Amino acid sequence: MKILSSKPTITRKELEGVLDCLIHDELNKGGPVKAFETALSEMTDFKYPLAVNSLVSAYLLIFKALEIGSDDEVIIPSFFNNAAISALKLTGGIAKIVDSYNSSVFPSKEQIEEKITDRTKAIIAGDVFGFHFEGEELKEFNIPLIADISHSIGTEFNEKPAGSWGTFIVASFAPSMIITTGNGAMILTNNSRLFSVMRELRGYSEESINFDFTMTDLQGAMGITQVMKLKDFIKRRREIAKNYYDSLRITTHKALFPYSDSFAYQSFPLIFDTQGDKVEKYWKKWGIEIVKAMPYPLHVLTGLNGFDFSVADRLSKKLYSVPIYPTLTKKEIDKISKLLSAFI
Repeated sequence: MKILSSKPTITRKELEGVLDCLIHDELNKGGPVKAFETALSEMTDFKYPLAVNSLVSAYLLIFKALEIGSDDEVIIPSFFNNAAISALKLTGGIAKIVDSYNSSVFPSKEQIEEKITDRTKAIIAGDVFGFHFEGEELKEFNIPLIADISHSIGTEFNEKPAGSWGTFIVASFAPSMIITTGNGAMILTNNSRLFSVMRELRGYSEESINFDFTMTDLQGAMGITQVMKLKDFIKRRREIAKNYYDSLRITTHKALFPYSDSFAYQSFPLIFDTQGDKVEKYWKKWGIEIVKAMPYPLHVLTGLNGFDFSVADRLSKKLYSVPIYPTLTKKEIDKISKLLSAFI
């Protein structure tokens, strides 16, 4: 049987939570969503949570709150998801894409600083693949910071919750994320004024004109159950990652970072020491689905020249992700681990 590259961790508990909403006719009262928001607020130490229907909606509400419009600029790493770019397009703002640094998935502080102008209204960065980004040092720019913790939710970095450096935190709950509600996202901030603007625009009633970006109670019910199991999810991902690291020791293949029990391991990206066609043929032969970790970095999606984004461009071609998710069986993990160590 084929081992899929990614699979959401949905158990009977999530289904029971959704069924409970249906039985009690709670589809639009907001109770489960508010409980989900509270749980995330307590986990991250941010006062004001706002659940929405997608990550694009989350970014759009933030951009609207910051009054980002035509000719305003937002700095975004090239090695990043496309939700922010999609939302920015709706505002008329300009994305200033920044390359990764020195074989990392992250840009350096200096690279970000080079992109700052008097039109810069926000800087976006995040914990790509569950590896932590050093965002604290960006505070000195005195520009609103958006920390994307979709891949690292529930972890800590330097004894603080992931993304604590942000003016805003965003987290996606798409199927491939650490926790999922099918889709949906969360915004968190400590700024009450900006929160009020976003809450009004999101909408939850027919009393005002709004975007109706609300999360459903069915999603909220799933989210509550997922949060309750989040520690177990992350523990399991770390256990699997440790197996893979042990298998790589006798090979010339490379993981991006040394093993750390602070990482969430939403993905397990590798650079294989061989040609791409050989990589894909090898894993396909054994019935294991591997995928390019980030096949379309943002400089590609926006039509920019790859020579100006040499690190991100190279990584997009070289970096593969092997399956890593809590529902992998011991037999499947052992198979992947053995194939990692045997791949020459």
